[in-house]
This record gives sequence, structure tokens and C-alpha cells, in this order.
Amino acid sequence: MICIIALVVFSVLGIFSAKYRTIAKEAFDCVFKRLTLRKCTTGLDKRLKSQITGKVMRRYPRVGAAVYKHFEAISWIFTVAMILSLGYSLYSIGNLFVYGNCNGPIPDAFCVFDPLVHGGTQDQCTVETAKREIVGVLSVTANDPTIGPADAKVTIIEAGCFVCPYTKQAVPVVKEILSYYGDKVRFVYKDFPISSSHTGAQETAEASHCAREQGKYWEYWDLLFANQGKTSLEELVGFANQVGIDQNQFTECLTTSKYKAKVDADFAEGFKTGIYGTPTFFINERVVVGPKGFNEFRAIIDSELAKGG
Repeated sequence: MICIIALVVFSVLGIFSAKYRTIAKEAFDCVFKRLTLRKCTTGLDKRLKSQITGKVMRRYPRVGAAVYKHFEAISWIFTVAMILSLGYSLYSIGNLFVYGNCNGPIPDAFCVFDPLVHGGTQDQCTVETAKREIVGVLSVTANDPTIGPADAKVTIIEAGCFVCPYTKQAVPVVKEILSYYGDKVRFVYKDFPISSSHTGAQETAEASHCAREQGKYWEYWDLLFANQGKTSLEELVGFANQVGIDQNQFTECLTTSKYKAKVDADFAEGFKTGIYGTPTFFINERVVVGPKGFNEFRAIIDSELAKGG
């Protein structure tokens, strides 16, 4: 079975160098004959056995002798391991396309194929002093901006930071969820400004509530993410102008820190719950940390919608 390993290895090497293509052809011929219950006539298996055991024997004679004696069994072990590894890799890649992660509808399991998030680093969107163990679910109050009916079977709460690139990456997925499910879900946004690493995180969160008191929260929410990083007073007031709200009222609201207590309360609740980075989503009582693909959210939302009651 060494020829199976040789086929994979030398086929890959043959992409970069022509000298390995002949060996790859020999390996293919050998594997094909073995699969059709015929004897390998290329001699490749014997050459590889001699070369491998010879190199081992020069350094470790006893080990080399044992390898030579049990070469076929060892070849089978490595072949099975390689097949399982390739199979799991294909399974993981398939899940990545379907669910947005390697492991199917499991949001937080490790995935070596997960694409990197552009525009930031993990440390930028995390709180170092957080306990990193999420307990419970965030509450929803009358002062929280929401989309969707209060009696929706699925409530999605996002703890986000307007200046975190990861939170921005989640915006189109949130919009896709709301478009796809409509009144079946309620979306709630809670402030979790990472002020320790993001200049203007607190101010943008407060500004969003100043826009909300004039009925323009979600329009302003869109502008903050579309212009992420623009957090000066002049820029925040300019965004208010763009969405058509009273500039003087907005400016007074922002400069007097009218909604500082609201933003601070959101952050304190999130920190107490164990949130350590943004975005963090609560889908009913299930937690998703970090920006994920639509299919991953859909798997969880569909399972929640399918529950009785």
C-alpha cells in the first residue's frame, strides 16, 4: 500500500517538477493493478521499501530491520491515516461552504480552514480582563433598538462595537438573516464598546442613541459601519445631517453625554455575562462568538424555530 501514499505525494510534487511525474505514473499503475487484484509489475513498491528502510537502517539498524520486516503493515497504517485525513479535510471544506465553519452547525469549534477576517486583529475586538466564560443571556429592555415583533419565536441579540472590524463584517449577514426570516425573528442590538483599543467606540455608541430618540437609529447604525473609524464630533454630527435629523438636538444630546449611562449599562451587563469580544450573538439561549456565515446562523435559527411551544 506504499504506492497509494507515493501516488498522492508524487502527484503533488509532479505539479512543481517534471522529474516526479514519472514516479507518479508508476505509482498510479501500481495502485490500479493492486485494486484489480493484480501484482504490481513496476517494482516501485520494492524500490521504495528498499530506499526507506535503507535510510532508517543506516541510522537505527534495529528500527530499520523492524520496519523492513513489517513494512506492509506499516504501509497500511499510514495509508489508512492518510485516507482518513483527506476524508476529514474534504468534510471540513464541505461544511465551510454549507455552514461557514468546519464542523457543521457548531459555531465555536476550531476550524483550520476558516478564512481570516480582514481589517483587524482578534486583540482589537476583545477585552483582556473579561472572564471569557459566557453565562446566561443578555436581557432586552424597552430602551434597546430592535427589529421584528416582540413575540417572535427567535430573538437574536448582538453585542457589538461600532469601531470593531469584526462587528462590521457581521452587518451584511445580519441583514441577510432579517431579509430571509422576516417577522419570524426579532433582532436586538446591544452596545459593547471596546474603548480600550478603539478610539471613539463609546462616542459612536452614544451617538447612535441620540439618533434613535429622533427615530433614525437604524439609518444611523448603517452609516456608522459604512464609515467605520470616523468618530470625531464633526463627523458624527455630519452623519446625523445625512439621515435627516435635527442637528442642534443631536449635537446637544451627544455633547452632554445623554446616553452614556445607557451605553455603560449595556457594557456592564455584557461584561458580567462573560462577553469578551465583539460581535457576540445570543440566538435565544445559544451563543455564537465572532462573525459567522449566514448558513451557520440559519442552522441554529431553523433548529430554534423547529422547537415546540
